[in-house]
Amino acid sequence: MNTPILEYGPYSTSGNTVASRTVNVWRLLIDNMWAVILIVIAVTALAASYAFLATPTFTADAVVRVEFPNPNTFGLNSRSGRSVSEEVIPKTLPSDAEIQMIQSRTVLLPVIKKYKQDILATPDQFPVLGRISELLSDPGQPMPAFLGMRSFAWGGEELNVDTLDVPSRFINKEMTLRALTNNRYELIDPNGNKVLEGAVGAPVSGNGVTMLVRHLVARPGTEFTVARFSEFAAVQRFSGKLKVAESTKESGVVQISYENKSPELAQAITNSIAQTYIASHVDQKRQDAGLTRDFIESELPRLKDELKRADTELSDYRTQANSMAPSAEASSYLKGTLDIETQIATLRMQRTQTASRFAPGTRELQTIDQQLATLEQQRKQYDSRFNQLPESDRKTADLTRNAKVAEDIYVAMLDKSRELQVTRAGTIGNVHLVDTALYPTEPSKPKRLLVIAGGIVGGLIISGLYIFLRQRKSVSIVHSPDAAEHHLQLPVFGAVAFSDQQLRLDESPLRGRLPGMPYEHASDAAKELAEAGIGDPHADPATLLLATTSQNEEAIEALRAIRTSLMRDIDGARNNVLAVAGATPGIGKTFIASNLAVLHAQAGNRVLLIDGDLRRGQVASQFGLAHTAGLAEVLTHRRELEEVVQASGIPGLSVISNGVPPANPSKLLSTTRLRSLLEQLMPQYDLVIIDTPAVLAVSDAVMVGAAAGSTLVVVRPSAQSEAELGEAIKRLDLAGARVAGAIFNAMPKRRSDKRIRAYSSTYGAPSYGPSQP
Repeated sequence: MNTPILEYGPYSTSGNTVASRTVNVWRLLIDNMWAVILIVIAVTALAASYAFLATPTFTADAVVRVEFPNPNTFGLNSRSGRSVSEEVIPKTLPSDAEIQMIQSRTVLLPVIKKYKQDILATPDQFPVLGRISELLSDPGQPMPAFLGMRSFAWGGEELNVDTLDVPSRFINKEMTLRALTNNRYELIDPNGNKVLEGAVGAPVSGNGVTMLVRHLVARPGTEFTVARFSEFAAVQRFSGKLKVAESTKESGVVQISYENKSPELAQAITNSIAQTYIASHVDQKRQDAGLTRDFIESELPRLKDELKRADTELSDYRTQANSMAPSAEASSYLKGTLDIETQIATLRMQRTQTASRFAPGTRELQTIDQQLATLEQQRKQYDSRFNQLPESDRKTADLTRNAKVAEDIYVAMLDKSRELQVTRAGTIGNVHLVDTALYPTEPSKPKRLLVIAGGIVGGLIISGLYIFLRQRKSVSIVHSPDAAEHHLQLPVFGAVAFSDQQLRLDESPLRGRLPGMPYEHASDAAKELAEAGIGDPHADPATLLLATTSQNEEAIEALRAIRTSLMRDIDGARNNVLAVAGATPGIGKTFIASNLAVLHAQAGNRVLLIDGDLRRGQVASQFGLAHTAGLAEVLTHRRELEEVVQASGIPGLSVISNGVPPANPSKLLSTTRLRSLLEQLMPQYDLVIIDTPAVLAVSDAVMVGAAAGSTLVVVRPSAQSEAELGEAIKRLDLAGARVAGAIFNAMPKRRSDKRIRAYSSTYGAPSYGPSQP
């Protein structure tokens, strides 16, 4: 039997080198070319459908620039030009903080409420068909209902819900708005209950719901899905369409992008977000400036009093000590400590103001405290040197310093108060709008060419994964000669391809015609086969074997190669008896045994083919011989050996049929009679081939294999499992049979072998005349 197996998987990709693995991968893809093409077409079609049917989304973007904040809150600089709070200035731009501010609820909620993004109002469309119909419609002109499905929107519908206030039980719940006649509508809750009914353009209330529909264009009966979201849910939905990112790291340039199905809405919302953020930022700066000015104004009277007191104390002491200026050494001390005292006084004021805005232990307060500690340490160093001066010099220097520090602080605070007054009235900040959002003319999603290209690539990837996963699941040692050799350590003599001509020969009516049957008894089918060049109704049935009718067939060429390898193996065996076995029935053992016998005979060998299947033997029918007497009769001593040997019609080939099936074939084969018979036949023939039944079905093949010098296992893809094949070989081995190797039968032809088949057909074609030198 040589029949096609549709479940066949390609050879295993178990090569040992990168080159062999690459070749096997290519062969795998080539062999499954149609599967790859179909999957790629299917995935690409889905991608193209999405690209053309998906609702386009437009993206608008605005750009803002973040700069360093004002480095000195109080604007107080020392005489050295160094800011007292210089170390508080951030080393990098505060872009990350500003990005978080843009995405904050403080900025987003006003925009969401302004543009009604907390209200959902969408038409109910029929899947796919509804979208296709919408593409063919014009806005404001509703399409007619398709197939009477009036509740669906088929394109052209418009709905604008201006107000929708619902009780807590309806928050985040989808409700249905149904269009009615005379420009009216009704609202239905999630449970199907009517909530209210109203007219377009007029507010209406009912059951705790207040609603105002500004605009509605739809066929009566058309349904829309409406919902009112909570602030949290609205911000979550809105944030999913918003993208805020710095264009380049630490550049301070922040891009605000928002996507929407409406290009007008995308532009308006993007600009509104940028403007709201900058307005919020400026308001915050104004509030900070106001708070700082209020603090300074509250401190000015005290600072003025301290200045007067310091001036009075200095004047009184100079009058009392009759000294108008400190000594040179005291002046040096005074010059060194003046800056330190000014900075300490300013930092203390700044800490007081900062403590009113930040909690204890924050980074801002810790930074000021560290600066104060450093300045205090420097002042102690000056004080240790200053204590060595005369008392009068120390007193004069102290009073002069106090007066000068009080004067500097008072004047600086007075100037800062005036500056903050101007600042609060103006528009300042460290964030500026660079580019406003423009009207987007092209959709950002979906990018059709990119989606279709992605579909092609995705189809290739999916098809590759499918093929490899299917191959790993289905390809096993019973599908691949390479895998059989690797896993079972079983030599594979070759693979015999499926033959279309053999299939037609198997169906020939001449199979049942015995030699010498008159031509008139041949059926019309036999005559048609003869006209097709296969068989001759006048000829002997034995000529219907593939090895005799199609000698250039690819399967026969493979058997010839197997014959050559097999003969070298048999030469080293203990005898010249070859048993052809298989794990399960229907794998083509008889086909292999019959054609191997014919090929050996055509090579000039004396060959005897024995049908060892005493139950269902088919060898006789292959040659058109009778089953009346055969091996069973010889083993039971009812016939002599010479009586059962029949001529096959092929020179050099004799056949012994199975005979009449006995009652207990296994018992009959287990006697010594079989070995004696084979010992008698071995000297008479160059090769004795025995066709056996399935190993796992009965024990007959095991007994025949034990008596034969070599056993050939026939494997047909998908006709037996790995476990069955392994068990069959194990049984043969335990019985003492020498398993020479395996032959794979009925291997489907692969696309990757196309060139090899072309070579075979070229050399198999008849040659006319000598070749040219």
